[in-house]
Amino acid sequence: MARLRDYIGLLIFSILCVSALFMQSHSFTDSYIVPKWLITLFVFGGFVLYCTIAIWFTNSIKVNMFLVGIVLIAICFLQAVLGLLQYFTVCYSPSIYKITGSFDNPAGFSACLCIGLPFIAFLLLKDNKRYIHLIGWIMGIIIIVAIILSYSRAGIISLATISTIFLYQRLDHKRMLRFFLLAGLVALILGCYWMKKDSADGRLLIWQSCINMVKDSPWMGHGLGSFEAHYMDYQAEYFRIYGQQNRYAMLADNVKHPFNEYMGILLNFGIIGLLILCAFIFLLIYCYKLNSTIEKKIALYTLISIGIFSLFSYPFTYPFTWIITFLSVLIIIREPIEVFFTVSWRKNIACAFAIVCSMIGIYKLVERTQAELEWGRISKLTFSDSYNEALPVYEELEKVLVDDPYFLYNYAAVLLEKKQYNKSLEIALQCRKYWADYDLELLIGESYQQLNNFDMAEKYYNSASMMCPSRFLPLYKLFYLYKSNNKIEKVLDVADLIINKPMKIKTSSILMMKKNVKNAIVHIKRGEYTVDP
Repeated sequence: MARLRDYIGLLIFSILCVSALFMQSHSFTDSYIVPKWLITLFVFGGFVLYCTIAIWFTNSIKVNMFLVGIVLIAICFLQAVLGLLQYFTVCYSPSIYKITGSFDNPAGFSACLCIGLPFIAFLLLKDNKRYIHLIGWIMGIIIIVAIILSYSRAGIISLATISTIFLYQRLDHKRMLRFFLLAGLVALILGCYWMKKDSADGRLLIWQSCINMVKDSPWMGHGLGSFEAHYMDYQAEYFRIYGQQNRYAMLADNVKHPFNEYMGILLNFGIIGLLILCAFIFLLIYCYKLNSTIEKKIALYTLISIGIFSLFSYPFTYPFTWIITFLSVLIIIREPIEVFFTVSWRKNIACAFAIVCSMIGIYKLVERTQAELEWGRISKLTFSDSYNEALPVYEELEKVLVDDPYFLYNYAAVLLEKKQYNKSLEIALQCRKYWADYDLELLIGESYQQLNNFDMAEKYYNSASMMCPSRFLPLYKLFYLYKSNNKIEKVLDVADLIINKPMKIKTSSILMMKKNVKNAIVHIKRGEYTVDP
């Protein structure tokens, strides 16, 4: 009976990991990340309920780490194989990237592979059977090749760092080899910078603007979600101060992540939040040294891999990272947890609290999932111009998704298309509380323009232009805004900017804008004032 209970727990854990890695559905507006989170949280709630009830009635749960390791290695191996099949065009990749696995970009793909890779070392160290070692090495090599071919610099650096730590510990009394090993790691990091220099420089701009945010609230931070709510305003302010001729101007884009999880903590929770994280890390190291085992060593390697990846990317956007982080922490602090649960009243309170939280969480999750599915359904109706059917549903969904900036933006865009400008502006300004975004600035500017509020439309178009100085659309909208209000001097100034502005990527839409502006200027100089583009 006890063995059956443990196998059921392992099965639920396997479903949890598979959901976090492979779940995707086009029934949602976001086909890749949202389905993973919703299904993972639902399974996690059930898993917590199962484990809590088992602990309550049997006092303990035995975890076979060898089987857990096999599960993690197997699903990471399948993810790597899927990515390689995409790379060699055997399987379809839905992205512009050659290799993404079941994610929308290489970051999520390589993050999950880097996280799962240390468990192969556990397999090799735990079992001496020759065929197990052979299978482990084959799987490990395939996962490593997939990480390298993904061209994820964060993944490559994380992989190289873990390999360096592993080898460094085994090169006792070999100083020269250790020196070359560390020199090779430094050379690799520099090589990753030059591999995509423009992208790396773009991240330097992001971190510089983030530091400016930190300066405004260093100790307590700006609160949860502050990056999405404020970052693009700081990027715009950077270009107002240093000008659009700055070397970063052509690299600046519409940014949604700080590309550094520690910077994200600093922005959200300030120096105090970062100090709490450091204290927790020291606690983990202390627990690790109390009783160092193979399981704890692999868990530590896994956390180091996640920590290195977090320096250059956003692995905690994906649920699989949270699952493995949680698992690794539990492995390291296992003894203190066991001591805690030896006291009956502590165990009873903790179990009761976990059950109540799980049940409430599952209820809220079902409500959210229904709303997300309904949003996915009606968003498809807007493509077929079925706005009359969609708008009442949007209004109803607002009660559940009232703090979701992506939903609010989508709702405002539908209202704008339906020419309900006042309502569109109201929803867009509500969205602006949670999200500073280039596209949102353009939408608000368009709403103000349609309501004949020239000054506010100008403000938001200028804001969009400062957020992403390489973009042409804000200037193009400003050109026709000035033209419709007979601001000839400003029309000519903006026209000069558009005509002489270098193109980051030459596209037909930009060439069309330049052509239209040139033609409009010819008409203006002839005294022919046509308003529409």
